[in-house]
Amino acid sequence: PKNENTAMPPPPAAGVVFPLDDQGKRSTTSINQGAFAAAAKAIDPKLAASVTEEKKWRGKYTKHIGAHVEAGLKTPEAAIKSAQAGLDYLHTTMQFVRGEKSMTLREAMKTLTPATSPFHTHVIKGARKPGASPLEVPYNGKLLSGDALEAQVEKWVRLGVIELSTGASIMQAAQNPGWRDLSDLHICMLGASSAMGPFPLLMNMGANVIAVDIDRAGIWEKLIKTAKEGCGTLILPTKEKLGANASDEEVAKVAGCNLLTETPEVYSWLASVRKERANKQLCVGAYAYLDADKFVMISCAMDAIIEKLIADTQFPKPALAYLCTPTDFHVCPATARDAAMDNLRKSPTWLSLIASLLSFSPKLALKRNARKLVTAEDGTQFAVVDALVKEQGPNYALAKRLQHWRAMTSREQGCVVSTNVAPSTATASVVSNRLFALAYKGFHYVKPAEVAQPELSNSVMTALLVNDLRSPTSIARPVADGGRPLRNPLELFRDNAFHGGAWRTGYAFGSIGTPAVIAYLFNVGVVKPYLVAYNLAQFVGWSMALAATVQCMAAAGGMPDGVELWKAAGPGISKWQWFAVMEVVHAAVGMVRSPVGTTGVQVFSRLVLVEVLNGLSVKQAEGIAPFIAAMSIAWSVTEVVRYPFYGLGILGMCPKFLTFLRYTLFLVLYPMGVSGEMGVLNKTLPQLATALPETKNWLLRNVLQPGLSSSHSWPTVCAIYALCFPPLYFYMLGQRKKVLGGKPKEPKAKKQ
Repeated sequence: PKNENTAMPPPPAAGVVFPLDDQGKRSTTSINQGAFAAAAKAIDPKLAASVTEEKKWRGKYTKHIGAHVEAGLKTPEAAIKSAQAGLDYLHTTMQFVRGEKSMTLREAMKTLTPATSPFHTHVIKGARKPGASPLEVPYNGKLLSGDALEAQVEKWVRLGVIELSTGASIMQAAQNPGWRDLSDLHICMLGASSAMGPFPLLMNMGANVIAVDIDRAGIWEKLIKTAKEGCGTLILPTKEKLGANASDEEVAKVAGCNLLTETPEVYSWLASVRKERANKQLCVGAYAYLDADKFVMISCAMDAIIEKLIADTQFPKPALAYLCTPTDFHVCPATARDAAMDNLRKSPTWLSLIASLLSFSPKLALKRNARKLVTAEDGTQFAVVDALVKEQGPNYALAKRLQHWRAMTSREQGCVVSTNVAPSTATASVVSNRLFALAYKGFHYVKPAEVAQPELSNSVMTALLVNDLRSPTSIARPVADGGRPLRNPLELFRDNAFHGGAWRTGYAFGSIGTPAVIAYLFNVGVVKPYLVAYNLAQFVGWSMALAATVQCMAAAGGMPDGVELWKAAGPGISKWQWFAVMEVVHAAVGMVRSPVGTTGVQVFSRLVLVEVLNGLSVKQAEGIAPFIAAMSIAWSVTEVVRYPFYGLGILGMCPKFLTFLRYTLFLVLYPMGVSGEMGVLNKTLPQLATALPETKNWLLRNVLQPGLSSSHSWPTVCAIYALCFPPLYFYMLGQRKKVLGGKPKEPKAKKQ
């Protein structure tokens, strides 16, 4: 019998792998460290020595990456020279194993690339006719386009979730329908099924997608299905020649290739496809992702293919497409740095408290996001942001840096390079890590951080790709093609960043994971249950106040005396309105998103009326009963709807009818309540000057009397209501349209 405690031996090495070290192991740390040392050595021997001498690379690699970027900013030449040195190191150090032979990756691409591709080409066309489709962005359960999309983009810019250039580029893609007809483009996707890749959207825009992915039938069945439902063309490699009438199942069984083990053959197939479509514009996107050290391996494989495609002088240089991670060390706009400093000053109390507590732990301490400006040799200053997350590991950082190096050198060589920062995205691979999943759920408490869902990332990053490939003013274009000159090649990653707020948080993105987890767990375990209980209590209280008002009126057979009516309704209304002072506290400590000032004014204005009625003799105010009734009923009905709307909303269980009532009843209740409030004040103001000496009501005597007992008080009250009520009413009308109805319009196309 087999010994179950004996580990299975690892499979023999094949394809792109790390080289063997002196102990016969394939060490990732030494190669990782060596790549950054090689990149540094090309421009700064002292920096290279610092990298080489680092004994705790996995724990301290982030500071060396930052130093590497800052060294590259000294001169434009330094950035390119360093990038090329890093690329050369990886291509001449990473190994390619086939059978018993092992050679460098660069040597493998020279000697193992077959003259004739071993793969066949199969083509699948979508059922729909190509044509410009509207740009739709899924966000918070809605599909945004037209005016709604523009409003959301403006909001993202205003909040600091994206940069101004990002918003402009997304809207350019939205407002130019002709750009979104991609039937003239051939886009090679290395890793076509990637969760972050644009495959479904490209197929809906009519693109010719040359798909490269692993040879697994399940993957290809999904890709083929998506292609047939779209209007694009899917071009894929197969191990056997298939007829035009081959079924989807037959195609999926023989489709695909292995980027890691068949790297030379994949290039050979792409070269053959390129030759068949020689006059077509080609864009190559590196989208494949694998965990841990395999990410470096597959990134090297993709880069080896890209390097040869660029070097092939038979054809125009291809465009390149990458998705940059926000969790990296980037050059950023100076405005982002300024916003980070401002957000640090405005940090909420709870975050400042956590920062103070964590300051005693070097590993957990929060670091300020705004870094010192980097000064180049010519005096130019650059703002930089360190959003590296140490827990992602040095292999992830190296794989993404490899893409940066290729992007910079390729743009210098004349390639169009689309390499935009994508938001932190809740993909399956990321949230499979429990700690990351908790942090992602809590990031939104640290403004303006926001984690995107995969469908949002796909749509906005595809829009930015379209802008890069179509816009004549895009930063992606090289200078030789009319592109904008950069002060340094590292600025290529500055524009069009959809960083999800990572560049503008007060504290460095890599250090806010702990407070994000704390905030999420505290919110789920304490704040949400408390707010649900609070809203439930208010609902019960206002229901009782409403019942007392209605019962009093029913018992009187009509409109009762004002004294009796307030005697019945007043105690409940007073109690629950004073309890609503807690809503100001909720807003102040960040438990809810309501602005503190607005909430305070709304609560205080009601307390004025409550205490006027409690402190004065209602009996002396002739004809006040109808106004008390109108005010009491309007307030009570409003709150009986509002509080369960909020409480059930917290639980994600708010029924549609309650949403309808919340955004419909105000049409009648707001005017009714204002009429009652103004009537109550009109009837009671004359008493203020004479009744105050006898009242024991502290609020009435010391706060309200000075402003309400003068001869100008009634005109002042009328003026306040005239100024405040219309904006509030029209705001609610706008919210009603936003929540209950209104189809967004597609923007008119701009002239090109």
